[in-house]
Amino acid sequence: MKRYLLRLIPEQPLRLDDATMIPAQAVRGAIADVLLAGCVPGHEHDTGPCGAECRYWSVFGEGVRLKVGPAYAGSGDDTAPTLATVRTCSRVPGFKTAGAHGVFDIAVRQWVFEQASVTPDRLLAPFSLHCPVCDAPLMPYRSVITRQGEREFAAVGDVSTSLTSTHASISRTRGQVIERHEITGVMINRGIYYTAQLTMPDHLEVSVRQALGGGLWIGGKRSQGFGAVRTELVPTVANALPLGERIARFNRAIRAEQRFYAAMDSTHQSIDEGESYFSLDLSAAALPAYAESPSIVPALTMLSSVAPVRHWIDGHVGGGWHAGAGLPRRTQIGATGVVLYRVSPDAKRTAVDEMLAFLEAEGIGTGRERGYGAVTVCDPFHLFMDPI
Repeated sequence: MKRYLLRLIPEQPLRLDDATMIPAQAVRGAIADVLLAGCVPGHEHDTGPCGAECRYWSVFGEGVRLKVGPAYAGSGDDTAPTLATVRTCSRVPGFKTAGAHGVFDIAVRQWVFEQASVTPDRLLAPFSLHCPVCDAPLMPYRSVITRQGEREFAAVGDVSTSLTSTHASISRTRGQVIERHEITGVMINRGIYYTAQLTMPDHLEVSVRQALGGGLWIGGKRSQGFGAVRTELVPTVANALPLGERIARFNRAIRAEQRFYAAMDSTHQSIDEGESYFSLDLSAAALPAYAESPSIVPALTMLSSVAPVRHWIDGHVGGGWHAGAGLPRRTQIGATGVVLYRVSPDAKRTAVDEMLAFLEAEGIGTGRERGYGAVTVCDPFHLFMDPI
């Protein structure tokens, strides 16, 4: 499997519910529409290919592992939504580089404090969900951000301008307007484009590049001048920390916080140094298999020595349209956010690390090929515990 970055550069106004993001289903459906244009008209591809040379089936058929992620708007390739555990000042929100009071992550400090707060009167500096600059309450920082350096980020600001297009039907015999209607959309600002992650086997690259060669159409009202985007497909450069190093840094941060509270309270129960922790960061909704798990929080039942201990999640309703079959998809309930897990001291660490590497590569839950279930283990942003 090989990872690619798909750039979508709008050439016409778009009709989007959220201008900062194009859903993975929309990107996948746009590719499917290009491939279906060369297929037998009316054929329902949920029953199989329309012929021996069916281009759609070669890319989206049974057993083919093309995975498409959502596309986020920004001025650079390293653009993604913030984690569910990221907070900022409610009075002056935003990064310090923009003149605000800063942005930071609470996952490590909030959870460790909750374990140590059984005797809060003994804590000299308890954790507080207030701004360290002005003491205003914190609020979740819901934004799309672009990484500009190791500790430098910028929030994606206004990416579009609202647009209204007026259309009319005219009677040629009477020379009068019969019906007038308006179509609303967004014009993407100059310098802004969308990036999505694609994962596919090497043998699919030629077919996918051919489908992308003429660009894609995103959203509706194409005949009225909406939806055309130019595409660029480039291999991604691996610049993230290795999984083992991310887990090690995450645990060092937890140990440091635990030692901080233990030093303030001599009666604080010492920690078991054999335990370890990791986070699953679900930027794309995870759709669980309810036959195995009654909760939307991923339980990782394949690892009996691992259990969730804290989560910051939101519900998500997934559905969509199956372009090949011409039918709606089943509605499912999933979760986005952050889940913190504890690994027991007697766990086989090699098996745990191998499973986490598998989850990062293959995702979790169902609907992975449609952009659901993509996970990051111990995202480095969790270590930004002081405002940046």
